[in-house]
Amino acid sequence: MNRLPIIPLDEIKACLRDDDILSAVKEALISHGRGDVNSPPPGILQLDHPAVGECHIKYGNQKGADTFVVKVASGFRDNGKLGLSPNSGLMLVLSAQTGAPVCVLDDKGWLTDIRTAAAGALAAQVGAPDKVTAVGIIGTGEQARLQAHWTCRLLGVKSVVVYGRNPEQVAQYVDDMTTQGYDVSIASEIKHLLGQCNLIITTTPSSKALVLKDDVQPGTHIVAMGTDNPGKQELDPALFAQARGIMVDDLAQCVHHGDLGHAVREGLISQDRAVSLGLVLAGEKPGRLNADDITIADLTGIAAQDIAVASLVWEQRRGG
Repeated sequence: MNRLPIIPLDEIKACLRDDDILSAVKEALISHGRGDVNSPPPGILQLDHPAVGECHIKYGNQKGADTFVVKVASGFRDNGKLGLSPNSGLMLVLSAQTGAPVCVLDDKGWLTDIRTAAAGALAAQVGAPDKVTAVGIIGTGEQARLQAHWTCRLLGVKSVVVYGRNPEQVAQYVDDMTTQGYDVSIASEIKHLLGQCNLIITTTPSSKALVLKDDVQPGTHIVAMGTDNPGKQELDPALFAQARGIMVDDLAQCVHHGDLGHAVREGLISQDRAVSLGLVLAGEKPGRLNADDITIADLTGIAAQDIAVASLVWEQRRGG
């Protein structure tokens, strides 16, 4: 009887290159934007105890592919107190012909982290001003590190300004990113960060708006990453009414539990104002129109990204 292959994290990392991940995630966003991915709404489990625990289930099939993917990713923010990573999970690849499992990717949440970082960097690139003064990062967790690294690498930028609520975590962030070769400075308030940077990436689990309309300078591009659950919010809803360009990874998800949804429910804008990030990446829709435009990319994470990276690992493993 054949045993189901379980591919551990070290093997997953060994078979993937950054450029391959970027390319796969870009094509996934484009395919999703064109309607070429079969992906039902995600499952979101919020745990009452502990209150900081959540689990996301995303699944789908690239039309015409011989496999489909089911991803389970969990996030427990207090895991650091136990000496554990806050993120975990796995991906299951199954045959689209028979439904039989073909492999388990025991990625411990790493593939979710890395595909999220790649999507954020692509969203930053497509809406960024011609000259990026510095990349402003709001948050100090793992995604704050990954977003800075992938975005700066893609744009050829070295300057990062960070804001975080916990001074010890901010100091550790600065040390970690400086070691990687980045020029990192600290903003004591979000308002100060917004005054220094024209490319902003938010990576927090905040439940209230952090980036306020009146603090954002003309020409700023904002990539909102943290609002991936009902009850979360990072952006002032009034920002969406002010923005000239609004991009989303998935319109229904962003209206349901992204930052865009707050603006839509308050009647500040129609959801029709938003365009697919994938179609912007494909050159089929505009991102930034004018240098002084405020633009927003609202990202909630989509199954197409998980399908892309999981399929990339499986193809590499099967080919080897």
